[in-house]
Parts: sequence; C-alpha cells; structure tokens
Amino acid sequence: MPSFRLPMISVQDLKIHYGDFVAVDRLSFEVRKGSVYGLIGPNGAGKTTTIKAIATLIEPTFGEITLDGTSVLHEPEQARRMLGYMPDFPPVYDDLRVEEFCDLFAHAYGLDPVRRKEKVSECLGLTGLTDKRKDLCKTLSRGMKQRALLAKTLVHDPPVMLLDEPAANLDPKARIDLRNLLRKLASDGKTILVSSHVLTELQDLCDAIGIMKQGQMVHSGTIEEIAEKTSPDKIVLLEFASPGPEPGTILSPLDFVSSVDALDESGTKYEVAHTGTKDDESRMITLLVEKRARVCRFQPKQSKVEDLFLQVESEEEGGEEK
Repeated sequence: MPSFRLPMISVQDLKIHYGDFVAVDRLSFEVRKGSVYGLIGPNGAGKTTTIKAIATLIEPTFGEITLDGTSVLHEPEQARRMLGYMPDFPPVYDDLRVEEFCDLFAHAYGLDPVRRKEKVSECLGLTGLTDKRKDLCKTLSRGMKQRALLAKTLVHDPPVMLLDEPAANLDPKARIDLRNLLRKLASDGKTILVSSHVLTELQDLCDAIGIMKQGQMVHSGTIEEIAEKTSPDKIVLLEFASPGPEPGTILSPLDFVSSVDALDESGTKYEVAHTGTKDDESRMITLLVEKRARVCRFQPKQSKVEDLFLQVESEEEGGEEK
C-alpha cells in the first residue's frame, strides 16, 4: 500500500467510559484497506465496546475514529453507509423469510427494487442460504441465523465490515466456508475487522492482529512481528530419523542457542530456542550432520495466535467488559 494512502480504519487515542468504569483506555490502531484484522483478548478486554464505537453505536468519551478519512464521530451518517456490522448475537426478525430479512436491510440502505433483488440473491448464494431463502427466520438454527446476519451485512456492499464472533455456532465446514469467503472479500478490496474467540480461525484468516487487555492495546501487528516483540527467541522443531548423539551437547557451544528441549521420550524430537539468524540455523544443521546426527526435519516453528493470547492472559488478571 502506498505510504500516502490513509488507513481504511483508524482509531486514535480512543477512550470510552461507563460512569467511573473505563471500558476502553487510550486505544490506537490502524487497519489497511483490503486486509483482515483480528481483535483478540480475554473477556472484558473491550473488544465489543471498540467495535460498537466504530459502528457508531457508542459515542466515545474521547478520541477519533475515521473510515478512509471520514470521521465516525462528526460524519456518522456518511460513515454508516460505509459499514457492514455483524453483532455477536444475531438479531433476526422471526416472522420474516430469509430473503425478506435481507431485502429489508437492502431497502434501508436505499437500493432500488431491481438492484435489491440481485444483491439479496447474490448474498444468499455467498453465505450458502439459497435453499433457505423462503424459510422463516424463526425456523433457522443459530448457525443458520449467523449466516443470515452475514448475508444482510453484505447486501449493501460495504467497503468496511465489522464482525463480532462471526464463526459462533457454525459447524467446521461452515467455518471453513466463512474463512474462505472473508479472504475473498478482502482480496476484492473490503476491509474486515473481526473479533473472535476461535483463535485457530484467526491464525489463517488475519493479515494482522491486535491483542487487547483491560481496554488497552497490548500488541498490534502481524503474528510474526508480535512474536518477535514478546520473545527474542526463535523456535526450531528438530527431528531425527533415529536416536543418536544428544543435540543439546552438540549445540550448546553455540552462543546463540538458548535451550534444547526434548518433546517426548523417543530421543528423536526436540525444540531448539535460539536468537540467531538464518545463517546461524545453517550452522546448527551443519554441526549436527558433522556429528552424524540423522536429521530428517529442521523446521522453524510458526508462532500461534493461541500462544500469544495465553502469554498476554497470564501477565495479569483482566476486568469485565461492558
């Protein structure tokens, strides 16, 4: 993205108070256009409150929120036309059919009748609800209601999507379909901010994540960037074809090797923590082979969203979210 382009979502020094309770405190982060940004944190971190503020549903105590340069606080009507918002608990109208439910929102956003019909059919197809279009919303399972809510979120083709727990109550296949759909929407230029407790979904979905705690942003960036900030060590998964020389003894003379830990009792699987470079990793392999260790795998361990979350969670107790 060119440096002169404004971020699609910009939150600067955001504060939200409920009386004496501070739900969000000096929160700042940015989301670039066409990316998926995951907002995670323990219960009470302020994730839902933040999303509601971006969606113009809560007025901040202080700070600024912009969407592609449009102020959410000073130009809320213009900002709302840019937004698609999917809350945690799907509020559907029980006595409407699925297609009527989506058409209602298309009408509210000012789409003409012909365009409404086309967009409703398109969005029902994207969310796998074509066969359910004539069903009453009250007959849907909660997972199907999630899909209906996503369909109505898409119906006015918003450039920015705010999704709070979109994968809740979806079966594994539906979650995979949702992830693929969101990645496609991002590749088509939509900017997506998603909050989820299904951290494994965020691992493959998000371009960047923000970890919140007690209303503040603890870390923000790609998973790799955050991993580097939180721990100087890189982890390599080391496996041998058969037990042989002790890798800890072989690698201990290297000053950049922090530790060598066995993963089980087989004598063939280890984790090596180090602070070295790619050239240093090559030195490790060379040294192991010279000592006749039968290396069959030497693979950098990918940082996981769960690991980063648990690390922040363990630092101190969280508060309650409004």
